[in-house]
Amino acid sequence: WCDANGERGKTLLEEYIDPDRGPTRVTNGSTYKALWKCATCEHEWRTKICNRTTANNPTGCPKCPGFVARSNKFQVWCDANGERGKTLLEEYIDPDRGPTRVTNGSTYKALWKCATCEHEWRGEGGGRPNK
Repeated sequence: WCDANGERGKTLLEEYIDPDRGPTRVTNGSTYKALWKCATCEHEWRTKICNRTTANNPTGCPKCPGFVARSNKFQVWCDANGERGKTLLEEYIDPDRGPTRVTNGSTYKALWKCATCEHEWRGEGGGRPNK
């Protein structure tokens, strides 16, 4: 897998240092928590192989700047998604359940306020990032 995936694969192969299972003994979709060593700061940590290979937003070193923890929380999604995330976070005004207490895909009907016309409504927030 690493050989067929360019720079990303090359970097992962360099950072993979697990003494118990070599890189030829695991698959890219494995849930095995392998040992990794950051090529930038040399921090060592364990995480599932699939978190670094099969995800649309693969995890990196948790000590390096710019690391975003995997989470399904609405707030985390907004923080990681630029202007779209910033706009959605500004429109989220629910006093009962803050953005850190709502997950993407949630059916909770949160209170929203349009940034353009100031119309307020209740709607499921979990689907808004996809629109």
